Amino acid sequence: MRMTGRALLVALALALLASRAAPGWAQSIPAGKAKSANGTLVVVRTDGVETRLQGRRTVQLFEGDVLRMDGQGEALVETEEGIQVALAANTEVKILLRWEKGRGVTRILRLQQGEVWVRNDDAQRAVEIETSVGTLSARAAEASVRLVTSDEAVATVVRDTAEFSTPLSSCQVRAGTVSYGHRGKACTEPAVADVQPIIGWSHRLLLR
Repeated sequence: MRMTGRALLVALALALLASRAAPGWAQSIPAGKAKSANGTLVVVRTDGVETRLQGRRTVQLFEGDVLRMDGQGEALVETEEGIQVALAANTEVKILLRWEKGRGVTRILRLQQGEVWVRNDDAQRAVEIETSVGTLSARAAEASVRLVTSDEAVATVVRDTAEFSTPLSSCQVRAGTVSYGHRGKACTEPAVADVQPIIGWSHRLLLR
């Protein structure tokens, strides 16, 4: 059962009050569920324990878990807030949560390699894909971020609009366009892009 926003905030507050030195403190905060993988999805807990998912099988996720696609294939995840997340081949992402007074909860996907796709239907709550180059923030939008290298990221929006920010600039990326981020540079002006390849691999997971 999905936690309500109030219940999630209570769980977060209790966890933050606990000592972060205590083993498994982050695992008290539900983050969502891994739902399927057409390859091997490895879930690495904060204590180092690994769980592998293949095919259609639900695995509970917690704050601080690292999700890694071993080799080829893709995986589908749904966060506690109902945000759909897909991992492409050879992708690694850490699932986090940020709470801010007056803003509430923001789901964060810290992309360490590969490509991650998100579909967020909530206009009031953002999901962020964070990279070493810049961060994409999406409300009621569908988008993808691919980390080419530690110095280059590609942000593509499939539906509606998302914001792609680097330390030097912020770009409003509309549906059907792409913006590039390079370390030490401003994000590029959004340009028309073919989003069909992204739709092809990500939407296929929704039908499984």
